[in-house]
Amino acid sequence: MQIHLNLKDHWPLYLSFLIPALFMTSYFASRGMAPFGNSSLLTVDMGQQYIDFFAFFRNTLLHQPGNFFYSFGKALGGETTSLWAYYLMSPFNLCLLPFYKGGLSSGVLLITVLKYGCAGLSLAWVLDRLNLQHSWRLPTLATAYSMCGWTIANQLNLMWLDALILLPLVVFGLEQLVVNQRYLPYIGWLAAIFIINYYMAYMISLFTLLYLIFSIIWHRLNRRQVFRATLRYLSSSILAVGLASFILIPTYLALQLSKTSYTLAPIKWKFDYFPPKMLGKFFPGSFNFAQMPKGQPNLFVGAVVIILVIAFFLESSVKWPVKLAAGLITAILGLSVCYTPLNLLWHAGQFPIWYPYRFSFIVCFWLVWLSAIAWPKQIALKWRTIIVTLLLLIAVTTYCYVNLRQVNFLTVGQLLTGFIIMLIALICFTPWPGHYLWLRPFILILTIADLGTNAVLSLNKISYVPQRQFAVYTDTLDTASQTTKKTDAGFYRIGSTFQRTKDDPLQGDYAGGSHFGSTLERKTIGFYDLTGNPDGDGFVTYANGTQFMDALLNFKYFWSVNETPLPGHKSTADDLPALTMKPDLHRYTAITQLPQTTTYRNPNALGIGFMAAGTTQKLKDIMRDPMTNQNQLWDALLGQQPTSQLFQAVNFDQVSFHNTNSLTNITGSTLTKRNLKRPATMTLTFTPPTDDAYYLSLGANLQKENVRITLNDRPLAQFDTFRNTVLVNLANRQKGQPQTITFHLKKPALWLQNVTLYHLPQRSFAAGISKLQQHPLTVTSWGTTHVSGTVTATAQQPILMTSIPAQPGWRIMVDGHSIRPFTVADEFMAIKLTPGHHKIQFRYQTPGLWLGIGLSVASLLVVEFVPRFQRWQKKYHHVTG
Repeated sequence: MQIHLNLKDHWPLYLSFLIPALFMTSYFASRGMAPFGNSSLLTVDMGQQYIDFFAFFRNTLLHQPGNFFYSFGKALGGETTSLWAYYLMSPFNLCLLPFYKGGLSSGVLLITVLKYGCAGLSLAWVLDRLNLQHSWRLPTLATAYSMCGWTIANQLNLMWLDALILLPLVVFGLEQLVVNQRYLPYIGWLAAIFIINYYMAYMISLFTLLYLIFSIIWHRLNRRQVFRATLRYLSSSILAVGLASFILIPTYLALQLSKTSYTLAPIKWKFDYFPPKMLGKFFPGSFNFAQMPKGQPNLFVGAVVIILVIAFFLESSVKWPVKLAAGLITAILGLSVCYTPLNLLWHAGQFPIWYPYRFSFIVCFWLVWLSAIAWPKQIALKWRTIIVTLLLLIAVTTYCYVNLRQVNFLTVGQLLTGFIIMLIALICFTPWPGHYLWLRPFILILTIADLGTNAVLSLNKISYVPQRQFAVYTDTLDTASQTTKKTDAGFYRIGSTFQRTKDDPLQGDYAGGSHFGSTLERKTIGFYDLTGNPDGDGFVTYANGTQFMDALLNFKYFWSVNETPLPGHKSTADDLPALTMKPDLHRYTAITQLPQTTTYRNPNALGIGFMAAGTTQKLKDIMRDPMTNQNQLWDALLGQQPTSQLFQAVNFDQVSFHNTNSLTNITGSTLTKRNLKRPATMTLTFTPPTDDAYYLSLGANLQKENVRITLNDRPLAQFDTFRNTVLVNLANRQKGQPQTITFHLKKPALWLQNVTLYHLPQRSFAAGISKLQQHPLTVTSWGTTHVSGTVTATAQQPILMTSIPAQPGWRIMVDGHSIRPFTVADEFMAIKLTPGHHKIQFRYQTPGLWLGIGLSVASLLVVEFVPRFQRWQKKYHHVTG
């Protein structure tokens, strides 16, 4: 954008940036958001996901560039190009580099206010360049656009806000394409949004189809001009996608393993809700926490814009063909935010998990755009427009008031506030002579008050993570990570009994076993599901590993919270949220004690690769319950008969019931309250006869919504949500100590799904682990995209088993020769070796990367040389003619 630093000529552009940026900065400061106080902008996914990605971004750029392609901090390991393409490609993220990890929340605030400002600046610049509006009207419309309801509701989804900035620029490019036959602005801006966020780019691309039709009619193109404009549009769109291919191609291939591998939602020809309900969204403060997971579209754009949109269709200054085209597009967009098939189309065939109607920023832009076209030079509107608008205002307000229970995001106070602001705005547009000069600043001030009221009312309903809580945890995690790396520079994974988010490994820069992200590979989710760890759509958490899983997955170290922090440390154990209880740590070795944490070494860890029996090759899938699957893995690795089970089901010593029916068999039965008004419990008791490990399986029905579980009268530390059976470590080295598990019913009945006690014989386990540790892969060098080492294969153990997920892109070299791996348990890479000593190399190359780079380079050459050829051709014809 060509903006000269001339305050006299360009003050509207400066104000268009400064008003939203300074207003939001002032609001955040008043709420004590870091760096202004002890609160932060971290809430919901921003606090549970994105902030860790920002730490990952910072670490990649400053220390480990290979993380752009692959990271072992993503669950058990996975490609990261698609993660960057969705979350981290915004150039604004460069502002995070000067901030330390605990201060990244301050960086988030800086980026947030910059994006608010740049969204306003972007729209104002486009309106100015296209001569649609000028002077004080630019900051008025810019404020309405930048601080619209969609932005307020989605500011925590920081990676989406770039779309708000680039959408006006894409439309500007499309206008240049249609009217002036200029290719580059449209190609450049559309390519930029595809590079920054392909998801938002998809939505903007759909809108460009609609806008092309509008632009053609608006500018009254003839048939020949329409044909040429359409060809320019199609070819330019293809070139824009081509320029972004270096990241789009790898991302597309990666998504085949993750998000797009899920079945597309079936089309249901119905409305998502009663459409008039969305009218409540045009009143200030029409957003709350309940609207995040499932609500109506956030369409608030302020009173001035709504009045001018109505004027667009009623005033005679706009030609009827343009009104008709705009009306059809408005109808399509209106249906899209309430009619299921269209809603599904805008979301690429998959309904979003939380944050519904993510494309509604396009609706907000469209409304502001129409208002800019309709706003007459003399400010005043015709009386018929004023009267129609007033009647609509009364009707909508009355409807919302009568149906206030159905629009629970509104209150009577909000309705009254919106009604009064709209009424004042209407008065400003009435055709009364002699009062227009003073209205110029007043309409701007009214818009700031209107949009500001919506922002304050909406954001005041959301709670945020305290800055101290985030900073202390981040510092503790980083200290534990760095200390462990100094102790052991090898290649291993680290688990912990505490967790702030599932992306702690990306925040702390270590190989862990948890991840939350929309690009998580589906097979990894399936493996967690089938081995007893919590999983969900887009997340896995290594909270319920048995000793065998700890060994198999190379969890060489574990961090545990010190119940009493060392003297002199200001923090408390409460600063580290408990993830799970793990009595198995009694059998691991404590090696390092920090003020808040103790690091344990797992002597059973099998390394990233080890030699296993030939029967491993036959175990392609696991499809049963977690303990059966772990027994299968164990037997296959050791070459044992399937009848020899490592984990064995055992009975409880005693069962007692209080205010429920009595049961003979526990698992699979249903507990029912006798007296619905009194507490009801079932208590299971067992006393370990040995110092071995004991585990309890819990089916998905036994979540916190249905039951509260205590162990020895203390809450059972367990990850809250799990949709499949999980395994809880109950005891280890606790011989003769009674263990009492109590189920407290929260509902009239409770299905005891998969409630079984298991015993792990320590001697059998130790003998098997000793055998598997005989011939490990000795790692000589490793990085984010490669692992090299040596190993000795034998006739009894010909399979090199790894805990590296089997994903496209890995190439394995054995003694300098390429070898194709096979997959074990539908998750891990393994190869068959001949007896003897071998040099092994694993190298990862992002699938589709070179193809994408090639297409991007080719597209760049076309963009660079075709216009030159056209200019030469015109000059040649001029000379020869």
